[in-house]
Amino acid sequence: MALCKSLSSPKRVPSSDKKSVDFYHYYAGFSPKFVRDVLTCIDINPNAIIMDPWNGSGTTTQVARNLGFSAIGFDINPVMIIVAKAKLLNCTNAIKQKLLLNLKSIIETAESFQGEQFLYGDPLETWVEPESAICFRDLERAVQLRFIGDQYTVIYARKSLASISDIASFYYLALFKTLRKFLIAYVSSNPTWIKKPLKKDELIHPTSEEIYMELQKQVHDMMNALVTDELNNYGTNSAITQIERASSESIPLPNSSVDIVISSPPYCTRIDYAVATSPELAMLGCSMENDLKILRDSMIGTPTINGGISKIKSEWGPSIESFLKIVEIHDSKAAKSYYHKNYIQYFNTIYNSLGEINRTLVKSGQCILVVQDSYFKGIRNDLPKMYCEMANSLGWVMLDRIDYPIKRTMAGCNRRAKKYRSGSEAIESVLIFKKNERGQLHG
Repeated sequence: MALCKSLSSPKRVPSSDKKSVDFYHYYAGFSPKFVRDVLTCIDINPNAIIMDPWNGSGTTTQVARNLGFSAIGFDINPVMIIVAKAKLLNCTNAIKQKLLLNLKSIIETAESFQGEQFLYGDPLETWVEPESAICFRDLERAVQLRFIGDQYTVIYARKSLASISDIASFYYLALFKTLRKFLIAYVSSNPTWIKKPLKKDELIHPTSEEIYMELQKQVHDMMNALVTDELNNYGTNSAITQIERASSESIPLPNSSVDIVISSPPYCTRIDYAVATSPELAMLGCSMENDLKILRDSMIGTPTINGGISKIKSEWGPSIESFLKIVEIHDSKAAKSYYHKNYIQYFNTIYNSLGEINRTLVKSGQCILVVQDSYFKGIRNDLPKMYCEMANSLGWVMLDRIDYPIKRTMAGCNRRAKKYRSGSEAIESVLIFKKNERGQLHG
């Protein structure tokens, strides 16, 4: 692999990635141009299989597919599976006409249900009045009836989403975006958080007509935002794309089955991606009590403590051990009782995930990770260096590291952080590894 010093920054730039951003805004996403650059500069076999174990909104799988490569994406959050699948839709003129005809049929089917309550205790009622929740649920039922099966199921309860097509995902995403449009008042200054109404009279009450009109608008906007690149000579026309629900700590693939990994692991900044997608999860039937708590606890980087605290392991490397000692003895509130435990939880799940990547990579397989540093009370959490040390303990060889200064981060939203550090700048690093020739397996 040639050293990729000419890689564009992973950070999304609205001016260059406008269509992608408009399709579905996802804070943790990286630039499609970055993924294209990586796949261009790698000496890659046309039949290579590319994997993203933290697939998120599906940039890796979408770009790989557009370039003609087989790709596999996993995410533990079913909302992101839907989003990533929707982005795979090949939106030709014929497909656009079909989408509009199907939309008309979906609305007519929803109207035929005549507003009968179907899902009692609907999680959508967290934000909207029951009558509006029924309208949204009838539209979701109509999508299922047309594209998934004649027996309604709660999508969130499905362990596998393999049977959810790109077209079904497209309409689910349109429903997500429609619901979001009516919940603007509950979006806080933190773009990854959404509030809940405290009183019943604060619930939103859009009419059926307003919901149908907004859904139609969202479908039209999404069709315009969906752009499929032409296949080039890097890959083959027989490429297969798979996107499925799974944890990065337990990747459902055989040993040595993936050639390249391109991904951005969750940063160590305690962003609550489950809460960030809670309206979409509600649309999928996720309970806002038990189900949401379980999902939050299972996600890497979660602000919750899931009870499975692990001891510090030497394989994590000296930088993590040193950082954790500083956190443990820090005189700030909850440094030892909460933050120390939360950091241990993060590093343990990340190391387990890197072990799974190592297991599924072929000999000499390549792993490209986008990692960003952060700070604890003004103390630098040098995540790129920590990842390098964990990779070294797995026997990986570092081929390259490219750093990109980031001026604006989530820390800028937290005024209290300025007590310890005046700025909110960070370093985002592209780490390029190769699995050793011996094919060492984790554990």
